[in-house]
Amino acid sequence: MKKLEIIIEAVERRRVCRILDEVGVSGYTVIDDLQGRGKTGSKNASDLSNILKSSMIIVVDEETVIYNAIEKLKEVFKFYSGKMFLSDIQVID
Repeated sequence: MKKLEIIIEAVERRRVCRILDEVGVSGYTVIDDLQGRGKTGSKNASDLSNILKSSMIIVVDEETVIYNAIEKLKEVFKFYSGKMFLSDIQVID
């Protein structure tokens, strides 16, 4: 199993979720209003505009589904800032 963590500008959250649905992921979790700091500066959830906000989308699925999603999502990242992180995971039931 793989876990894909996607951090993207909030204005593109719906587009990312639509792509995930199209590639057939089994589900995802969305966390809005992220705060943090990276090499490009700080992000604060209290910003007034969605343009300045970020969302995180977490997906856990089979490797083939995740890699298919990554390929489709690369197009979004050509025009909007964000990051994708990929991890091997073990699901505990």
